[in-house]
Amino acid sequence: MTVGLARRVIFEEHDSPFGRLAFAAAVLSSREHDEAVSLLDLVECLKRGNQLKKITAVDELAALALYRRTKRRRRSHVPYQDFITDAADWATYLKKRRLLLLHK
Repeated sequence: MTVGLARRVIFEEHDSPFGRLAFAAAVLSSREHDEAVSLLDLVECLKRGNQLKKITAVDELAALALYRRTKRRRRSHVPYQDFITDAADWATYLKKRRLLLLHK
């Protein structure tokens, strides 16, 4: 799957099966596509994952990529203890640091 197709799946295909969403999130979250994928794209992945009302591969992959790319610190290294997958929280964090403006 290309970055363009992955972006289209996340932003436009509102009835995509979970596997397709997870594959798109994996493409957008991969290191090899960092230059082509904006932080806003990753926040949109979180939004799609948040719609499922539980942590899924869609949220996890996007959150891990956001932590990696922004170097946001976690209070704990215990898996999932303070792992933020909420799209609104990430959008606020990125806006406060003016990172969304830089990566549109």
